[in-house]
Amino acid sequence: MEPLQRSEIEAWLEKKSPLEILVYGASKNLDENLVQILDVLTLKYKITNLSAILFTIVKDLILNGFKANFKRLFFQENQLDIQSPADYELGVRMYKSLILSGRGNTFEPLAREKNLYVRIKIEHSDTQIKFDIRNNSMLVRGEMQKIRNSMLHAQNYNDIMEYYIERGDNSEGEGIGIALCIILLKGEGLPTDQFRIYHEDGETIAQLNIPIKKG
Repeated sequence: MEPLQRSEIEAWLEKKSPLEILVYGASKNLDENLVQILDVLTLKYKITNLSAILFTIVKDLILNGFKANFKRLFFQENQLDIQSPADYELGVRMYKSLILSGRGNTFEPLAREKNLYVRIKIEHSDTQIKFDIRNNSMLVRGEMQKIRNSMLHAQNYNDIMEYYIERGDNSEGEGIGIALCIILLKGEGLPTDQFRIYHEDGETIAQLNIPIKKG
């Protein structure tokens, strides 16, 4: 991904048109572009205190998209059936080892070849900022339920370490990241009901709306 110039971001803000980014894997340029976009966006709407928190949330959702896409490729490469509970349990353990070894992004070229993308869309108005992060790997049975459970139970916590100790899922890390998103939103007094994750038409979609307070 090419670096964005601040002038490009400011021009987008003036047009008030959606900003869309299509990516296939993590990179330094992606992180730097995201930081710049959020810095300029939050400055415009006088919510600069939210810039770092929004970066943490949006980046986690993007990484979850990459992880889901790469996991499908990993299962295919190892001839494992992602729909089989036994294969899924084995494959997840193997894939987690790959991630922990730092080799998770080795699937980016294959993801690009097979067009397994993560699409980031940011829209803004005087009343809200809307983030839409989607990837084109459908969740398998049980994955969405894990996400819903994490979102539900995180409502009862104000500290991510407390959540991790009491409810941490050792099989995969998505639950912790989703819980962190909820806890961060709560900490800033932002509505958690404006944070949704669902699947539709072959895509897994995460949406977050941040209301802009008047005055």
